[in-house]
Amino acid sequence: MIIGLTGKRGSGKDTVASHLADKHGFSMLDFTRDVLAPILQKQGKPVTRDNLIDLGMEGRKKAHNGVWAEKLSVIIKRRGIGDYVISGVRFVEEVETFRKLLGEDFVLVSTLCDDRTRYERCRKRGTKGEGDLTFDQFMEHEKRPTEKVITETMKISDFVLDNNGTHEDLFSEADKVLKALKEKR
Repeated sequence: MIIGLTGKRGSGKDTVASHLADKHGFSMLDFTRDVLAPILQKQGKPVTRDNLIDLGMEGRKKAHNGVWAEKLSVIIKRRGIGDYVISGVRFVEEVETFRKLLGEDFVLVSTLCDDRTRYERCRKRGTKGEGDLTFDQFMEHEKRPTEKVITETMKISDFVLDNNGTHEDLFSEADKVLKALKEKR
């Protein structure tokens, strides 16, 4: 089983991915850690949100919007059988690529969360250069090409998780989705 997670930044994708890994034995993959960050590091560039966006868009422009999904699919096929969770699916074309290359094993799950809560989470974790952002700057970033598309991608999700409650609420929802997927197999 391969679960792709989509949702706006700070909506809980990585929290769900960690839960699936810790409690259910999934192997975690993500576009930043497993594909983009190693490229930036080889180029001698810091792993910031701006550099990640620039690299991601450059690759999409040179190839197509599903290029990074192809790279993760290769990693999954090379590693072999197992359950995987991919955090950070952004583009509809990435979903199409995963569905084409991974077949019925791929399922897309969205995480939903209100803007103010997402902002506070991003500031608190302070990764990718976001620790000092104002709320207005945070919302302005939502207009970037890699962020604007997420809403469209969320519309084609197989399942939706509401993350406006506690971690326990979110984990309970994720477990229900996992149970439904296992029963379907």
